[in-house]
Amino acid sequence: MKLMADRTGEQFLEIKSQQGDEVEVQFISNQGDPKGKPFKDSLKGLMLAGWSHRATSTAIGLKRFKQGYVNDAHVSFALHQLYPLGRMVQLPSGDKVRIASYANTHNDGYYMLVRGDDDKLVRLKMTPDWELLASEKLLALPYFPAPRTQSELDNISEFDQWAGGF
Repeated sequence: MKLMADRTGEQFLEIKSQQGDEVEVQFISNQGDPKGKPFKDSLKGLMLAGWSHRATSTAIGLKRFKQGYVNDAHVSFALHQLYPLGRMVQLPSGDKVRIASYANTHNDGYYMLVRGDDDKLVRLKMTPDWELLASEKLLALPYFPAPRTQSELDNISEFDQWAGGF
């Protein structure tokens, strides 16, 4: 999988085909799922727009994981990024468990310790159909800072006058 990422590293383009400077690309999610339709562009134009080649990403790692790669740096990177400690996952059986360890590589696959409702640690082999559940932290109410005081506003105004609009 040849991949390009934008400046922020949050959007990915998969290079479907390349002939010289002409490329056919398609947007993909960080989990490797295609978004939209493929389109043609020039590699030089994409580079000028801020896109750059990406050697590893969660998308590459998950694709390789689904293909059955083991002992692979791309897969390890993706699993460590996407399945962090403490997150809830839904297993193919429907059980919901909390991740208690990082993915450990073995010659027959990736294993992880999880903690179920009974608070007992269980070692399970990871499969691509584990579903990552929403994080309680990300669902928490946002923090809103206190309104700025008059002295803070005066300081900002004084800086703006000194900077001359830059």
